[in-house]
Formats: sequence, C-alpha cells, structure tokens
Amino acid sequence: MGLCLAAFARPFSLVRSALQMELEAMRAGLLFIIHQVWDNVDIETDCAAVLTALKSYLEDLSDVGCIVEDCKVYLRAISSLNLQSIYRKVNGVAHRLAHIASVNYLDGYWLKETPVIIRDVLYEDSCTST
Repeated sequence: MGLCLAAFARPFSLVRSALQMELEAMRAGLLFIIHQVWDNVDIETDCAAVLTALKSYLEDLSDVGCIVEDCKVYLRAISSLNLQSIYRKVNGVAHRLAHIASVNYLDGYWLKETPVIIRDVLYEDSCTST
C-alpha cells in the first residue's frame, strides 16, 4: 500500500556470501519485529534459498546454519506471521537500503516515518506489486 512502518539500514562486516547477507538481514528484521512486539506480520523475501531454509524442518548444518536456526527460533516467537516469496522487482526498498548501508556505511533506523532515501522506491514497489 506504499506505507512505511519501519526501516533500517545497517552494515554487516565479515559476510562471506550473498546468502549469508540475506540471512543476516532476515535475522536483524525478525529481532526488530520481536522488540516492537508486532504480530500479524507479513515477511517477504526475494531469496528462494532463505525461504527454503526457514521453512525446512531439518536442522541446517551448513556454514550459515546458526543464522538459519536463530531465524527459525525468532519466527516461532512471532504470534502470527506469513512468510512468503516475492519477485525481486518489487523488493526495491530492501535493495536500496542494503546498497546505501554497504556503500555509505549508513547505520540507522526509522520508526513510523518514511526516510527520504527510499520514498521513490517505496512508491515504485507499491505500484508494481498490485
């Protein structure tokens, strides 16, 4: 709908792969949701590997397994949620924030406001997703 409830951009050091970065972002987002005591949450990702790992009932023994297992615990702590896949073309806000954090080392969060740096992409994402 084009509304921004919260956003954050945070650099991560010592990340070895795109999958690890996607999982670190998921873990940080889940912790944010838990700390805000939000429920009835829609969680979207354009990374099929993350979605598959989080929906698996098997313990993840890979090099990113500890992050996956943390995320599974955090997902269970949220009372009502929908974890789903979305197309990359409608995930522009996440990509913009990730890029800004990685290039400019921005480390910030916004609650109940839309940061100027994502307003255009938020609008584009909301128009494309319908």
